[in-house]
Amino acid sequence: MLNKNIRNIMVSVAGVAVATSAMAEGNSSAKAEVYGEFRSELTRNDDGLATLNEGGKSSAMTVLGLSDVKFGFKGKFNEKTSFNLRFDTTSTDSLVDVANATWKASEMVGVTIGRDYVRQGGYSNWDNSFTNIWGERKQALAFGRNETSLSFHYSPNSTHNVTVQLVNDVMDDAATTDVKEAQYNTSHKQPAALLEYTGEFGSIKPMIQYGQYDSNHSSFFNVGARAKFGATAVTFDYGSHSAFQKVGTSDKAAVANNMTLRAEHEVGSMVPFVWFNSFNVVDKDVNGGTENKTNTTGDWDDNATQISVGSSFKNFGDNWTPYVAYRMTSGKFMPATTEKTGSEGELGLGVTGSF
Repeated sequence: MLNKNIRNIMVSVAGVAVATSAMAEGNSSAKAEVYGEFRSELTRNDDGLATLNEGGKSSAMTVLGLSDVKFGFKGKFNEKTSFNLRFDTTSTDSLVDVANATWKASEMVGVTIGRDYVRQGGYSNWDNSFTNIWGERKQALAFGRNETSLSFHYSPNSTHNVTVQLVNDVMDDAATTDVKEAQYNTSHKQPAALLEYTGEFGSIKPMIQYGQYDSNHSSFFNVGARAKFGATAVTFDYGSHSAFQKVGTSDKAAVANNMTLRAEHEVGSMVPFVWFNSFNVVDKDVNGGTENKTNTTGDWDDNATQISVGSSFKNFGDNWTPYVAYRMTSGKFMPATTEKTGSEGELGLGVTGSF
């Protein structure tokens, strides 16, 4: 598998290099650049959930890991057509993270086709990349972070943009219990449709997302905003995801809600931050009127409260950012017959880099 991935990377790199060279010879407007990002961290986890089990003892772990390694190529074929090709060498899903081309039909209209970011989860999902030093957001998304898609963009001016995105609908697969499993769609009858608006009003940038999937039975929405006031930056998202299923002769939904807030403030060479995320699934309608209020043992699939505090540090060069972060996640579990609150915490010391 590793050899295959290495061969794929080498072939793709060689292909882009040859294509870029050919474009440069045949078209003076063609250009491309190489870019990349990575994150490495030394993590100390307290294994707090182990104490939930009767007689259980925690076994703290300290791990040095390479969390993110991506590199790619982006540029233009000509004045109207751009491309982006990015590889994720640490992914267990797909080596090709992003691979798309965008045609700008006019100053206001554009079309993107290929593997691209899915319009869901708000800014908090948009930012969930190598810079995500505050923690892994507990959430329930309908699709993967990146999927093969066809997107239509409309920008009446430089501060407002509307995107309609078509992606392959989720499919019903009785052999899995994945959260993205469909309940109604048993064949590729039609793509799922997602809508996103982003705008800019002075220092405030709102975002609205809405999507329907599973043959239009299930849906989600997100409203969010980011703002910067001097040295202070704030990001907020609230989202709700209604996953419907057949209960008896009626359609009932399990509703997953997320609220996320992040704030950071530059103080000299330091950028301290605080991050909060609340995740909760309301599923009484699909459980005969009885609300499930606990997570599956060892998982965070029903509820979670996350808090992270720390700081990144500047003045180590434009492309290097060391950081320190303490992250705490807590929620309700049912290890035996009694509901208990469990938590786990971790301290991370790391660095992000980009070129």
